[in-house]
Amino acid sequence: MKNTYNFKIVGSGPTGLLLSIALSKFNCNIFLIDLMSKNRIIDKDKTYAITHSTRKILSKFRLWDKLEPYLFGFDTLSISDSVTSAFTKLTIFDLDDDISSAKNIGWVVKHSDLMNIFFQEINNYENIFFMTSQKLLGKKISFDYEFFSCGANSLDKKLLDFVAIKKSYNQSCLTFKVSLRGNSEKRAYEIFRKEGPLALLPLEKNLYQVIWTSSTFKSIERLNSDKNFLMDNLSTILPDEFKLDQIIGELNIFPVSLSLNLAVLNFKKFVFVGDAFHTFHPVGGQGLNSCWRDVNTIFNLFNKNNTITKLSLILFKFKYLFSVLFFHLIYIC
Repeated sequence: MKNTYNFKIVGSGPTGLLLSIALSKFNCNIFLIDLMSKNRIIDKDKTYAITHSTRKILSKFRLWDKLEPYLFGFDTLSISDSVTSAFTKLTIFDLDDDISSAKNIGWVVKHSDLMNIFFQEINNYENIFFMTSQKLLGKKISFDYEFFSCGANSLDKKLLDFVAIKKSYNQSCLTFKVSLRGNSEKRAYEIFRKEGPLALLPLEKNLYQVIWTSSTFKSIERLNSDKNFLMDNLSTILPDEFKLDQIIGELNIFPVSLSLNLAVLNFKKFVFVGDAFHTFHPVGGQGLNSCWRDVNTIFNLFNKNNTITKLSLILFKFKYLFSVLFFHLIYIC
C-alpha cells in the first residue's frame, strides 16, 4: 500500500496547511482538521510579513511562484526609535549577495490570498483530506501521529500533557488598514516607541497595514474609540511625510505574549507546531515566519531517511524538541 501511515493535523491555518503539504511528500495519509469551515478559515482580515528565510521554505515546497503574484514587496525598511531619536534605513544594497537578486527586503501578503493558494494546492494531493472535527467523529481512523497547529489558546491543547513557560507582556496589538499619502510606495516602517512598536506594512500603493502595540488597556480604549479620534491620535506619531486619509475596514486586537509549550517527553505520538508550540512578540515578523520554520524542521527530520518508519515515529518527538528547543529558549530568556 503506497500510503502507510495516518497523520492528523489539528488546525488548518497557514501553519497546518503548509505542514500538510510538506508531509504529503512521504508515505502517509493526512487528515487536516478544523472546527471551522474552509470559507471561514479563509475569510479573515489579517496580514503577514514574509522574510527571505521564509521565501526559501516556500520555494522548497514549490509554493513561492504560485504565491508571488499576490505579494507586495518592499525594498526599503525604515527603522526609528522615538525615545533615542535614532534612525536607520535598510535597502536591498544591505542584503547579502545570495538574496539581493530578489530585489526586495521582504514581502507582505493578505491572509485570504495566502489561504486560497494553500487550499488550492492541497486539492492537488490525493493523500490530504480536509474536514471539520464533526465529520472526523464519524470515521474510525487510528492515527500514527498527531500534530497540533491549533493556536496558542486552543481547547485541544488543554486535553494534552505539556509544560507551559509563559511571560505576559500586558500588551496587545491593534491592527487595521489605513490609506496614506506622501509615503514611499515600497517602504515598510518599524517605529519603536516607549509604549511599544508601531509597524506599517505596505499592501499596495497608498494602503498600509498598521500593527500598533501598546498596553492592553490602551489598545482596548483605542479599539472602542471614534475613528476620527483614532486617526488624530495616529497622525501625531506617524512620520512627518505621511498624510492620513482614512481607516479602511475593521479594527482587530490580539494579545502579545512570550510562551513555549513543551509536550511531555514520553512516547505519546503528538507534538505542537507553530503558535501552539510558541508565541513571540510580532515585531520583526517573528510570528508566522517562526511557525513555518517549525514545518521546515519537521520535514527535514523525516526527509533524512527519505521515508517514514515506525522507528522514526517513535524517535521523532525527541529529535524535534531538541532541534528547536535551544532556538526558542533564547527568546524566552
